[in-house]
Amino acid sequence: MIERNKIKLFLFSIFSGYSLIVNAQQESSFNMYMFNHQSFNAGYVGSKNYSSFTFLSRSQWIGFDGAPVTHSFSYNGSRGKKNLAFSLTGIVDKIGPLESSQFSADIAYQLKLNDKEHYLGLGLKISASLLDFNSDILNPQQKQDFTLYSNEMPENLEPNVGFGFYYHTPRFYLGFSIPKMIQNGEYFLIRHNYFVTGGLISLSNTIELKPSLLLKFTSGSPVSYDLSTLLYFNKSLWVGPQIKNLVSISNDIIQSGAGLGVLAGIHISNNFSIGYVFSNSIGIKNFTNNNSHEFLLRYEFNPRMGILRSPRIF
Repeated sequence: MIERNKIKLFLFSIFSGYSLIVNAQQESSFNMYMFNHQSFNAGYVGSKNYSSFTFLSRSQWIGFDGAPVTHSFSYNGSRGKKNLAFSLTGIVDKIGPLESSQFSADIAYQLKLNDKEHYLGLGLKISASLLDFNSDILNPQQKQDFTLYSNEMPENLEPNVGFGFYYHTPRFYLGFSIPKMIQNGEYFLIRHNYFVTGGLISLSNTIELKPSLLLKFTSGSPVSYDLSTLLYFNKSLWVGPQIKNLVSISNDIIQSGAGLGVLAGIHISNNFSIGYVFSNSIGIKNFTNNNSHEFLLRYEFNPRMGILRSPRIF
């Protein structure tokens, strides 16, 4: 069985001289999580009565070889006549020589609570993860060290299962989920608990406020938070700040800081949207090139007029 600490030390040796910044979690995460709740909450699936495709791409530590890069592609099915919906998600996460691929399928039942479009989504997530090491980016000494661990890397798909609850109305949502119930040190799989909430507040006929909060709980780690507040203009353009907590690990020294970001995007049409996030960190010493960029492409099939008023557009 592979030892998780060995792999961690090996990765640290590759990135010597740099702090390893994490947000107290080891799950793939995006600043624009509000556009893709299904990646961590299966109960979100079918919360809309139309289907959508979403692509997210995040690049961290710009200018640093082997810096983290994450891509996500997802399909969210519409809520059918029986209030059942399906979804598919694929995530590829790279950092240095380590590449993690995850594929998941979700099914959810949207329980209608009343005639005011109040629903409770009950979702089941089935996923599989695969790890791979790529030694091409390593120098000769690192490649020699790499051989000590490459034979111990798991080569099979690792299945998992999770669940999610997602309560939503046209102006509010609240969810709790555990996307991976099975823990496995070989695949760096730790059980994460997610809590998400957000809403829609009208400031005028043309301006709306869309706050959202994501909390992550993991045994043995501090609570991770991600708070954003977006201004939504004419139901077409959005912009706003974001803040999250960060943890830096360098030479056995742990530092706490914050990640600051600015989100912006536009609905080009009733079907197509694009978004962008620029983020940086504060409070972390001896770390440069920590700028991050994130891009969103989203296509929605035949959304009804007025549906964009839902805070779940994010």
